[in-house]
Amino acid sequence: MKKLVLLLGALSLIGCGEKKVTGDNRDTGTGSASKEPTGLNENAAPSVERSTVESRVNEAADLSPLPEIITKEFIMDLWAKPHNGKGVIEELVNTSEREGVWRVVTTMGPNKEDMSDIDVATMTVKMVDRRFQVWQWQYSDGENVEYSFITYDFDSKMYRWWGVLQPEGSISEWSGKRYWKNLLKWDSVELKDENISVTLRSNYLSEDRKSLKMSGEIRQNGEVVGYRKDEFTWLSELPDEHR
Repeated sequence: MKKLVLLLGALSLIGCGEKKVTGDNRDTGTGSASKEPTGLNENAAPSVERSTVESRVNEAADLSPLPEIITKEFIMDLWAKPHNGKGVIEELVNTSEREGVWRVVTTMGPNKEDMSDIDVATMTVKMVDRRFQVWQWQYSDGENVEYSFITYDFDSKMYRWWGVLQPEGSISEWSGKRYWKNLLKWDSVELKDENISVTLRSNYLSEDRKSLKMSGEIRQNGEVVGYRKDEFTWLSELPDEHR
């Protein structure tokens, strides 16, 4: 189970190779409140007028495009760019974490009554090119570092997430949707072990986006073999080197 903590520490398992893509303007300093929901409806979505949809499509045309193939070079190039919180797309304004340095405590176990494996990581988050939230995840073992980004894919109308584990260089892919206010549900799309699948849900995101809670299930060949909880706590502003 400790090994799974390391593999899943950045909320993603190790992926395999390069992956093809299938498928309003405010600073990210504040966000909307979300209480821990009860009786969630995963099919719930805000009502949107046709004119609003058309304007969102037009806005998407002005954004940096997603390449046909997501490579580790593309992810690392995003990470190398300076933070810019202006003009961030509406889909990320209230659903993403605040830029800065975070502490993440991951608790895992074979069942919900036995959650005894704990790992602590450091995450540095920034926004680039209006549509990408990018972060560096430093594992507690001091050896592995993961670089990830999330964005909204206007073609598939889904949230998308890719991560690359260094120094290995393998890539993972996730697909997400908003299921309650500013909360997201993520399902693994491509993992190194094809017999493993993971579902993650954000359960709480504070109004100032400085506190986030997530939970999830790990399945092997369709059977649940583990559970996890993640508590994200914002520690400090983004270091000047990233601005």
